[in-house]
Amino acid sequence: MPLIDYMKYLDRSCEIGFSAPYQWTGGPKDRNQETTISKNLFKLSVILLTYQFVGIITYFYLFGRTEKDAVRFVTGLSEMCGSLMLVCVACTNVWALTKNRPHIQAVFGELHVMYPKPKDDRYRTQHYQDVALFTMKYQYILYTIFYLYYNGAPLLLLLWEYLMDRQNMSYRTQTNMWFPWKVKGSAFGFGLAILVQALASVVGVAYSLKSLNIVCIFTYQLKLHCDALASQLLRLDSRLPGSYQELRILITYHCRIFDIGEQVNQILNSYFLSSLIFSTIAICMTSVAVLLLDFASAFKYISGLVAFVLYHFVICYMGTAVTAASDKVLPAAFYNNWYEGDLAYRKMLLILMMRATKPYVWRTYKLAPVSITTYMATLKFSYQMFTCVRSLK
Repeated sequence: MPLIDYMKYLDRSCEIGFSAPYQWTGGPKDRNQETTISKNLFKLSVILLTYQFVGIITYFYLFGRTEKDAVRFVTGLSEMCGSLMLVCVACTNVWALTKNRPHIQAVFGELHVMYPKPKDDRYRTQHYQDVALFTMKYQYILYTIFYLYYNGAPLLLLLWEYLMDRQNMSYRTQTNMWFPWKVKGSAFGFGLAILVQALASVVGVAYSLKSLNIVCIFTYQLKLHCDALASQLLRLDSRLPGSYQELRILITYHCRIFDIGEQVNQILNSYFLSSLIFSTIAICMTSVAVLLLDFASAFKYISGLVAFVLYHFVICYMGTAVTAASDKVLPAAFYNNWYEGDLAYRKMLLILMMRATKPYVWRTYKLAPVSITTYMATLKFSYQMFTCVRSLK
């Protein structure tokens, strides 16, 4: 049961995002490589994603900022901010994962070396693999549904308007965005606008899924090793002759686990920060848009709101899971029969207990912890912003 078994949904996300799957030293060599077509599609998608950022701001500058009615102005501002945060998260993920790809592959290489052998009963490999794949599977399903609805809703709305009243069709695209060609009243222009946003959003969704999958894999690998370390400490018998040497090996193992955790934290710092900032703003502004828009548009923004809430929740939950896994080490060391060991054994175990006293926490650039507590604080602050913006109408 090698590390490659965790890569099923991460590989799918790479394929959707027009990028090659991750490879590492000691891993399989026969994995798919980037083709010229995929490289060009990726470059085109990134260009369109960047243009989407500019187009959203331009649209609000041209049509929204001069609105005299307070309710319509707040509605337009909320729509712009909600859409802009989606693009910002996508751009950040593309930049961070592209920049840190060699570092991510290096950590995968270290995890591959540490991965337990199939017959090693000290590791619950099947349990952690099943939970990780279950989590990634439902992330993949949910974000696929969000993507299909986000890009299919304008076509369904246009079809409905065509069947009900052919004279007053709105030609709404996925996001209010300025295009240098005619969209309203032009089937070709409208179709091209839909295609531009769909191609830009596919890379954004794919890289968001890649980020979530990478966090998930790293989290459950750290949990696997922390659980195994705690199990081995409980099994260790201080009365046996080789217990001192085995304890030294376990201390080295403990250091190695959290050295990998630090590497992961450094790789994901920008990802954690973007999730914290952009999710807070998006949850607030999208909620305002949902309240003020018509039903069809509001339902589209509800899907975006749910996506952001789940996105930020998964990240914070994974941080809490890593902390909870690290908390297993200290009790396991304490309940070891250290009182039956010699003085050297007890001193060595005390070193491990002192190291494990402080729980391991992922942090956003050593500031805010990545935890459920931070998630609840984010929701609270988003609600405060929501009440403030809503009062502007």
